[in-house]
Amino acid sequence: SNVNMKIDSLFVFPIKSCAAMRVNRWPIDRRTGRLAFDREFALVDTSGSAMRLHSHPKMSAIQSEIDLNTKKLTVSAPNHEDLILNLDNPLLSEDHTTSTEDIQVCGTLCKGNIWGGSIAARWFSSVLGVRCWLARHYDAGGETERNGSHDNIERYAYCNEASMLVVSQQSISFLNSVITAQGWGRLVEPRHFRPNIVISSNCEGGDASAMQMERNQKGTNPEDSWEQIFIKGSADAVELTAVGKCARCQMVDIDPSSGMKGNTLRALAQYRRDRGNINFGTFFSGNVVASEGNAWLEEGSEVHATSIISKECS
Repeated sequence: SNVNMKIDSLFVFPIKSCAAMRVNRWPIDRRTGRLAFDREFALVDTSGSAMRLHSHPKMSAIQSEIDLNTKKLTVSAPNHEDLILNLDNPLLSEDHTTSTEDIQVCGTLCKGNIWGGSIAARWFSSVLGVRCWLARHYDAGGETERNGSHDNIERYAYCNEASMLVVSQQSISFLNSVITAQGWGRLVEPRHFRPNIVISSNCEGGDASAMQMERNQKGTNPEDSWEQIFIKGSADAVELTAVGKCARCQMVDIDPSSGMKGNTLRALAQYRRDRGNINFGTFFSGNVVASEGNAWLEEGSEVHATSIISKECS
C-alpha cells in the first residue's frame, strides 16, 4: 500500500536552530541514520546553554552551506559579510588554541569544541545581538556509558532525541486544512517542523472534512504507524527504524522564513494531543548491523514503509 512514496525534500541543519540547508543528494551514516553534519554545530550563550530558535527568532535568518569537496562551511546572514569556516580546522587566523567546553543542550550535558574562535563568536554575536560562541560537537571516541550502551547524544551530535526526523507531506497538507478551516492565518510548510526528510506519495491529497477530523488520526499522519522505512537510492538502499514520536513545542509557531509567530501549535492541539504531548513527525535511527560508512540519499528516491497495526487504545 505504501509503494508510491518518495523523498520529496531533504534537509540538513548544520547549526542547531538555524536555517535549513536543502540538499538534492547527501551522505547518511547507515548505522546511526544521521545525515552528515546534521546538528553538528550549536550556538552557545554565556550561561553555557545551546541557544534555541523560540528564544532567539533571528536564528532563522542564519543560513549555512556546506561544500563537501572543499570542507568549507559558509554562514550568511542579512547585512553581514559571509563567515567561512574550515570543517577540518577549528582555528581562524588570529587564534592559537582551541578548547573543549561543557554545553547544556535541552537539559542534557554535552561537550563541544569552540569553532572559529573569537572571529566566529563576534560574527554570531553581531547577527543575534547576544554574546555567544560557536561549538562543534565533540565525540570523545564514542565512549560507552556504565550500562555498556552508546550514549545517544554522543552519536547524534546536537540532535534532540534521535538522528533522523521524518514528516510526511500528507501530514502537512492536513494541518494546513485545519488552519484554513479555523481561519488561523498563515499556512505552514515542512521547514516549520525542521525535518530531515519529507516524504510524499504520488497521489497527495488531504482536505480536512469534518468526517476525517472525527476519524482516527492515523489517516492524517501516516508516519505515526511506520515501523521501518526503506529508501532505494541509485547506488544503495538505506533502512531506518522508528524510535519515537516528535513532541512539539512553541518552536513550530515560528515561520522559518520571517521569524514571525503563527498558530501552528494551537492548530496541532486540535487533533494531535497524546498523553500531554502534541506529536508531529517520527524519529528514526539507522541499522546498527548495517555495513559501516555512508550511503547517499537523494530527493526523488523511492521509499517503502512497513507499518505496525497500533494496539493502543485511546
